[in-house]
Amino acid sequence: MSWTPLPSFTSRFPEALAWYRDKLVLPGGAGETVSGQELLAGAADRLMARFATLYPDSDRRALVSMWSQWHFGALVIPATVAILLRDRDLPLELDRIAIVPQDVGLTSAIVIPDEGGRRVDGSDPFARLFDGHVAPLVAQLAGQFRVSPRLLWANAAAIFEWTLQQVPADHADAEALAAARLRLERRLEPSGQRNPMFEAVRYPVEQGEPIRRRKLCCLRYLLAGVADCGSLCPLHAGCASATSNAA
Repeated sequence: MSWTPLPSFTSRFPEALAWYRDKLVLPGGAGETVSGQELLAGAADRLMARFATLYPDSDRRALVSMWSQWHFGALVIPATVAILLRDRDLPLELDRIAIVPQDVGLTSAIVIPDEGGRRVDGSDPFARLFDGHVAPLVAQLAGQFRVSPRLLWANAAAIFEWTLQQVPADHADAEALAAARLRLERRLEPSGQRNPMFEAVRYPVEQGEPIRRRKLCCLRYLLAGVADCGSLCPLHAGCASATSNAA
């Protein structure tokens, strides 16, 4: 890829997350991009049509869900590392970024305008990520493709929760780490609205051991040839009944 990854934090990336080291990039590379403003204007339809060629005649909701998981992986994982390990305030708002799509429409990288700066003390370190990017993208995809916003938020939250487990807590900024955990643990937003990330992942005890499990099925089992999520899926013993539960 001819894009330049953010040099300020790539060297500190946890080895478990190394594949995501070059997913946030700076402007100036060559190749196709789709701006966030275009996504907000409906351009996701073109990307989804390209992605659908891999899974002809598949359920549209499952396609959108899988596309969003891929996108949130490229976004949430490196952004969370940058915030926790470098205390960076990155310009991640959807209307300020562009995505570099693969031939099949999946997000290969996310172009942000610059490396941002140090976070202002007392500010929410994850506001630009979740309020500025994930929230408007979820709203757009849910309205455009008639997919449950709860499902899309669960996809973002599950990736976020997993990322927090991979970042060494003793190396993370304490204030940012506390804010990250609060994003997953509070029932209500400061505005009083329900927190769509609350308990997106749970740990029920089975046979004496806690099992990591999503609250909502992601519908990936509806894509031909794609393996289900095993014990991570709340309906792993009977995915055929998942559609109504995830809608």
